[in-house]
Amino acid sequence: MNQTPNTRGVADPPVSNPSVARPRSPGWRWGPFTFRVPFLHLKFVPSQFLQGVVVASGTSLIMAPVMIGYFGLSFEESLALLLLANTLLCASFLLFGEPFAPGMLTPAFPLVLTFIVSGYPEGPERFQVMTALSLTLAAIALLFSLSGLSRRLMAALPVALKAGIIFGAAISALDRVFVKDVALFSSHPFSACTALLVALLFTFSAPIQILRTRYQWIDSFCSLGLLPGFVAAAAVGWIAGEVQFDIRWGLFLPPVVETLGKVSPFAIGWPPLGMYLEVLPLAFVAYVILFGDFVTGSEMIRSAQPARQDDPIDTDFERSQLAVAARNGVSALIAPLFPYQGILWTGVHAVIIQTWRCGRDKMADLHSGIGSYYGFGLPLIYLCWPWISLIKPIMAIALMLTLALTAFACILVAAPLVKKPLEMVCALVIGYMLAMFDVWTALAASVFLLVCINGNLPRWNRGAGLDVTAKVRE
Repeated sequence: MNQTPNTRGVADPPVSNPSVARPRSPGWRWGPFTFRVPFLHLKFVPSQFLQGVVVASGTSLIMAPVMIGYFGLSFEESLALLLLANTLLCASFLLFGEPFAPGMLTPAFPLVLTFIVSGYPEGPERFQVMTALSLTLAAIALLFSLSGLSRRLMAALPVALKAGIIFGAAISALDRVFVKDVALFSSHPFSACTALLVALLFTFSAPIQILRTRYQWIDSFCSLGLLPGFVAAAAVGWIAGEVQFDIRWGLFLPPVVETLGKVSPFAIGWPPLGMYLEVLPLAFVAYVILFGDFVTGSEMIRSAQPARQDDPIDTDFERSQLAVAARNGVSALIAPLFPYQGILWTGVHAVIIQTWRCGRDKMADLHSGIGSYYGFGLPLIYLCWPWISLIKPIMAIALMLTLALTAFACILVAAPLVKKPLEMVCALVIGYMLAMFDVWTALAASVFLLVCINGNLPRWNRGAGLDVTAKVRE
């Protein structure tokens, strides 16, 4: 990894290059991937595990009302679908070994929901659409990875566009929290504000970070990341009467067979050819967001890498695309929940990176931190009725908290990328266009801004990407 600042901002994300030696890390190599076994190759990180139990399960449950209201599933069937999707998501980290906290392509979700609800009747056809979207995204990612087109794309993108993509994710997240879902602050003013303030203070506050170096108990508290804000919101909400808990005891046995009969293409039929053509533009939108998530996650790792030279991290977009393609292909068959199988959960990734950069005594290595957060691939918490009923009243707050931290993390990453005022203006406008307009309009505006205003000309030669990679990995 390059450990010296780049005068043009952060270098292009690394791509595969056979001539450059990759960092060696524990695990079993298979093809381009690394399979890691819990407690053998991955160490247990208690702080990350506790956060994952609370935040990951709570946030993913926000999909249950969507499945009930728009796709006709019962609450139990929605939980079964989420269990299947989350098992695939969590286990994929062990199988493929990508150095990112995997999650949903969040900016794509409202676009997908509007597209499906407005264009297709409730029932099997809506799940066929999600199957078609998952398979189409898998095909696009596979094509770009195997053909090497992604390598040329990465070499050609100006720094203003990279920053604009990340700014777009931040603006989209802020728009969701403070505009579209602002009713949450009206219905839960004390609990929502408490969650946001506590999480921001103990994750990003500069004075708090200074106090972490002086007081052990503050350092230990901060290492819990999202958990303090989540617990504080639950406590304040209960005291203020904004949150009511109705605990249900026992073991939840998900109706997996019945759910597969309603969602799997093996049961409801495969999408017709015309449906694949209909979803193709939206799948390309998701691919653009996928690329932006990879850029965001890679820059987070690279910014923290100088503090953890003992744990070199290898990022490779072509390899990551193969992993995402495999996940979406399998998800289309058993849990068509598009766009759930994305490359990055930005808020969680930011929290894990913050702990990782603090040193080996806080987190042995990045992969152990991510693996602990995701329960080492076994989201057994979804089988526990007490936990499900405990999380259910505050799952909307969990989503808000994740999106808010996503926005702050993206801004922190994007701002240092651009050095010139004109580049900053272009990046901010591009980010706004990506967040507020359809992707084709945003891309057209981006081309005009970058070429006609900022004067960027694309570098499509394949060697350019390799040269950049060689410099990054020296």
